[in-house]
Amino acid sequence: MRRCYVFFLLLLSPAAGQAQTNAGTLPDSVYAFLNQSLQLLQTYSLERTTVDWPTFRQTVFQRVQGAQTIRDLLPVYSFVFEQLKDDHGWLTYQGKTYKWRSPARPAYANQAVKEALAKKPGVLVKMLPHRIGYVQLPGINAGGSLQQMRDAAKMVQDALCRLDPDNVRAWILDLRLNDGGAMAPMLAGIGPLLGDGHLGGFVDKDGKADQQWYLRQGNFYMDTMQVTTLQQRCSAKRTDKPIAVLLSGMTASSGEIVAISLKGRPATRFFGEPTYGATTANESYRIQGTAYLTIAGLQDADRNQVAYKAKLLPDVFITGGDNFHDLMQDAKVQAAVQWVRKVKFNRMQ
Repeated sequence: MRRCYVFFLLLLSPAAGQAQTNAGTLPDSVYAFLNQSLQLLQTYSLERTTVDWPTFRQTVFQRVQGAQTIRDLLPVYSFVFEQLKDDHGWLTYQGKTYKWRSPARPAYANQAVKEALAKKPGVLVKMLPHRIGYVQLPGINAGGSLQQMRDAAKMVQDALCRLDPDNVRAWILDLRLNDGGAMAPMLAGIGPLLGDGHLGGFVDKDGKADQQWYLRQGNFYMDTMQVTTLQQRCSAKRTDKPIAVLLSGMTASSGEIVAISLKGRPATRFFGEPTYGATTANESYRIQGTAYLTIAGLQDADRNQVAYKAKLLPDVFITGGDNFHDLMQDAKVQAAVQWVRKVKFNRMQ
């Protein structure tokens, strides 16, 4: 699954947190790289309390005895992430990622979704019969800078604004092809559907609230930090219209965050398949150069502080029947259309 969605980076020197003496079995630079990785995981990993760290550290260093370069360390990271049950985190080194893939996740079998995702879809907005607005929101990989996120948010909202939100009687938000990316531009981009307010946040393993996310005047905020700078060019008079959300087993990471941001919203219903289940908040920490360790450190929670520890389940299970070429022949779109035509439909005149 693609990319983290918490975008704040902690910059440490390569030897920061060095907690034990290198006995000379590893070159200093190699030792410092691995030692800092373990120190970061011990400090920030969601499952850090499940590990006996002195024993774990000893085991990890035994596994890399004889390593002479950082590249020699890379195979051990799969083992490290496995012990912490973190299949959402990874190490980035020289442009490649090293992670653990949980064997408990079955192979995804929906060929239509996989084929559509392989085509790298863009944002698609169109009007369906009965004045139902359809928004296909795939994953948005906006890079790491604030300006890139702001540009991506404008791109999403520009696509949305091709329809007049005030002329739409209900919405279908299709997240089936949203395999992650940056949460801020996606949520700000569809702001005219959602309206301002608290949408969700992160909690620790014990349920204690951490960072919270909001829409304020159409822009995305993490706590009090404004991330996007949209000018509300197609603000809607009403943001309480019915929204049907379509999910698949490829809806993941920040795609799941978008879905979670609609949990607890009135006149909202979820259709399709259970999501991927990468419902942890990732944060990236630079070790050296372009090497970053990305760690799952928090859980996603909705506006009612309900934490999501695994997959999101749809209200209406529909397996298969996906047709991205002819939406009106798509089983999930058909079910969504039937529902949105009934929910408060007379009040949307």
